[in-house]
Amino acid sequence: MALKDNLKAVQQELSSQEQMMENFIKSERFIRKYKYYFITFIVLLIVYFGGSYIYHINQEKNIKESNLIFSSLQKNPSDQKLLEELKQKNLNLYTIFLMSQNSHDLNQTTAFDIDPLLKQIVLAQNNQKSDFLKDYNILLKGFEFLKNNDFKNADLEFNKIPVNSPLWQVITSLKHYQGIK
Repeated sequence: MALKDNLKAVQQELSSQEQMMENFIKSERFIRKYKYYFITFIVLLIVYFGGSYIYHINQEKNIKESNLIFSSLQKNPSDQKLLEELKQKNLNLYTIFLMSQNSHDLNQTTAFDIDPLLKQIVLAQNNQKSDFLKDYNILLKGFEFLKNNDFKNADLEFNKIPVNSPLWQVITSLKHYQGIK
């Protein structure tokens, strides 16, 4: 009986080894069949990650250079060479620098490809139509009316601001304290 059990155990072991060899041969055939696809995929991954790494290093270098130029311009705002260099490297920092200097060239920056939020701030600073600060500008107009004790016009201005605006709480407070409500 022990010999029979040993024989069955050996057969099962050989059978499992055969299955493992069979699976190994199948996977070897699969790899041979699709090896060019695997190689192409691996090369594309290497190129993608390598390019991404180089791109990010270049971006970091550009940011550091832009910040250095910006710092130098803050120390010496009349240096036109640095100003042009900043304009070439980073239009957003160039615009911020012009805003800090109250420059007349600020109107030209809206034609550049700058950050949309920064563009809206520039438009608002130049008293042009700005969607970003539209509610804020209406609030300021209404507040001017309140200063002049013109409650009717102040209420009309305040009613132009939608209820879901972040400024609505300020407006309701102003209406309450000024006796409009």
